[in-house]
Amino acid sequence: MKATYIDHMGDDLSVVNAAKVSFGKRSEYAEKPVWGISNVTGKPFLIQSGTISKRDQGLIQFLARGCTSGDWEDIKFNVSETLGAEYLEPILNYIRRMPSHWSPFAHTAITLHLKMPIFVARQIMKHTTGIEYNEVSRRYVDSEPEFYVPDVWRKKADNLKQGSSDEAVDFSEEFLLKDWVETYASDSLCLYTNMIEVGVAPEQARMVLPQSMYTEVIATGNLYAWANLYIQRTDSHAQKETQDLAKQIGEIIKPLYPVSWAALVT
Repeated sequence: MKATYIDHMGDDLSVVNAAKVSFGKRSEYAEKPVWGISNVTGKPFLIQSGTISKRDQGLIQFLARGCTSGDWEDIKFNVSETLGAEYLEPILNYIRRMPSHWSPFAHTAITLHLKMPIFVARQIMKHTTGIEYNEVSRRYVDSEPEFYVPDVWRKKADNLKQGSSDEAVDFSEEFLLKDWVETYASDSLCLYTNMIEVGVAPEQARMVLPQSMYTEVIATGNLYAWANLYIQRTDSHAQKETQDLAKQIGEIIKPLYPVSWAALVT
């Protein structure tokens, strides 16, 4: 599984100025540009045209949280110091009613290439608000597919309706599950190839391929949408394989929008 950077638009200042336009104001960069190296082309690309002021960093935190940094510190202090439910409830209600200033983060775009097994793609691609996907189609493509095989097979979690535990299944030498799965994938590939060779249309032949088959997607989304995906899919209740891909996505986006990303996901 791999997430790869393709392109992006905007930076932290884009978020700031999208918010400030409401008051007819605009900020400029405080410091010099930041450059990176593309892992696709190997060429340098502009990560940020510059860094923003402390005041503008505070604005981004306000947009992400719905309150000022001072308000947020007061809330954390009150929660940590308060033990009685009668005091805790109004604080939680206040947090619940905080306004969501998400629109300034939507004036950005990040395009990624995602290579992942189908079962991971179906979880990632549930996030449709603010992200557009174009996926390779085996209606048109009949090249040899690749399959994902995990190094560890996890046990079912006893305390969850879905998901798995951290404990690995211990297979005996007589029951080598990894070999069985690889054999199944190989047999599926053989059947698929034979169907193509005898003239079966790819759009029908593909139905014999398992969910462990890799698919590839070009995904473009705004910063707020990617942050929402990251938060949900790195949660401990998400499937581990999906967590792994979501963490890669976060590592790509974090240096592109360091202030905004930190404010949205922490």
